[in-house]
Amino acid sequence: MFKDKQIQVSRREFLRDSAWAAAAAAFAAAFQERVEAQQKKSQPTNLAFQHNEPATHSTQRLQPVNIGFIGTGTQGQTLLQRLVRIPGVRVVGVCDIYPPHLSRGLQMAGAQAMSYRDYRRLLERKDIDAVIIATPLHLHAPMTIDALQAGKHVFCEKTMAYSIEDARRMVQVSRETGKHLQIGHQRHYSPIYAHAREMMVEQEVIGKLVHVRAWWHRNNSWRRPVRDKRYEELLNWRLYRKYSQGLMAELASHQIDVINWFTGTTPISVMGMGGIDYWQDGRDVWDNVEVIYEYPNGVKVVYTSILSNQYDGYAEQFMGDKGTLLLTNEKDGFLFKEPMAEELGWEEHAKKAAGKGGTTGLVLDVTATKKKGTGAVIGGRKMEAGYETKDAYMLELESFVNDVVRNGQKPLCDAEVGYKAAVAVLTANKAIEEGRKITFTPDMFQV
Repeated sequence: MFKDKQIQVSRREFLRDSAWAAAAAAFAAAFQERVEAQQKKSQPTNLAFQHNEPATHSTQRLQPVNIGFIGTGTQGQTLLQRLVRIPGVRVVGVCDIYPPHLSRGLQMAGAQAMSYRDYRRLLERKDIDAVIIATPLHLHAPMTIDALQAGKHVFCEKTMAYSIEDARRMVQVSRETGKHLQIGHQRHYSPIYAHAREMMVEQEVIGKLVHVRAWWHRNNSWRRPVRDKRYEELLNWRLYRKYSQGLMAELASHQIDVINWFTGTTPISVMGMGGIDYWQDGRDVWDNVEVIYEYPNGVKVVYTSILSNQYDGYAEQFMGDKGTLLLTNEKDGFLFKEPMAEELGWEEHAKKAAGKGGTTGLVLDVTATKKKGTGAVIGGRKMEAGYETKDAYMLELESFVNDVVRNGQKPLCDAEVGYKAAVAVLTANKAIEEGRKITFTPDMFQV
């Protein structure tokens, strides 16, 4: 089902080869003409702070960062609504081939944003410092490579690429151009994950890691409603193998990335199974996957993702001989100690939470991760006041704008980190498809 073949496709080819191409092109052309005519009549000046900057920053005139935004569907809009709240950001170009998404993206970006149907025209602009790419998976590599070669820093949504070969090429081009590539595994920027990792790695609160469980369970079809069937594949691309790598790429990649990060390693082997067993509605990607990874030192990782039961939600569970760290719903963390584990100096001050089987867990407090003052520290950078009210999407975008684009720092989740997660999940798909155990070699994770 899933092949590691290199995808070389432009937006123009994607349109040409899709059933909905003619309708989309005609609709978009008319929309483009109307929008550009309106913009020529009234092009505002100095909108970076009128639209994007909160009043509290009115006296802090940051150097504007001009962003081009490619892909304004559901995930793109999730990012865009946060991006425009970052002081000094100007979203000056928005690109999408689906007119309703383009229209919504332009509304969110502000009046200074120009619209584009061809992302390459957006990349030609010399005033754009960086681009954000939130398009279907099979377009990540060609768009990212083009953007890097156009001299832009790039934030690309996960999974990094449709194939391992494409992901490797993205790393290579980032190195060749000297432009940074950040991958959208937002947990790297989450205070609760940073705190949990510090407890596990530096404080060794769970002792020796022996086993990991991770899961992402839903009870819905993963299908978006489409009134006009010409747009079926465009809007439901995740359900079709020519665009998507399924549950492993769209959901598991986040959690396998966390396991790589927390353990400081990559998997040794993988095997699994999957099927289209519940939602038999024309999709050709699996609606359930069950995967077992082996990591160094005998650590086993059991991963499941299903679309027919939501009871367990989604979580990562790290089990050691002294305790268990449980991270749930990307916002809550708990420590459940083993009965014979020694007393921790701080646990009498911690909040308590009920666990399974009558156990009591300690609630993780993100403000406890402190170095040189107060506040959480992520990747060596102290979080500013108010970080605890922001989600990981906001924090990763702030880091991209301020640390990467403005200050030239290497992203916490850079191309190499994203590449390792991509290799792990894309190889799992291959193992499921071929019905065999695949052993990783160290060179598979190197570029």
